[in-house]
Amino acid sequence: MAEDFIIIAVMTSSLGKGCVFSAIPVLVFEGIITLFARLVSPVMTDMAIAYLSLIGSILIFCVGVNLVWGKTIRVANMLPAVILAVIAAYIPWTF
Repeated sequence: MAEDFIIIAVMTSSLGKGCVFSAIPVLVFEGIITLFARLVSPVMTDMAIAYLSLIGSILIFCVGVNLVWGKTIRVANMLPAVILAVIAAYIPWTF
């Protein structure tokens, strides 16, 4: 939350005081995510969290590739992988 405050302060200094009002939807959005995480945390296993973290890291990497090299990796099309990764953690794999 502190990094959001810093970004909003920088944007406000360069773009005007209207940016301060962006703090309200950011607070609501992050609050909803936090409440949902608290709700889901009892059923998440260590493996599910690891899979979710791996897929999240890959998606962030793809966003970075788009920004740095100008590629057009469609990251939004990969968002179902987040749900599939958590589901895969609960499938009993035996090899």
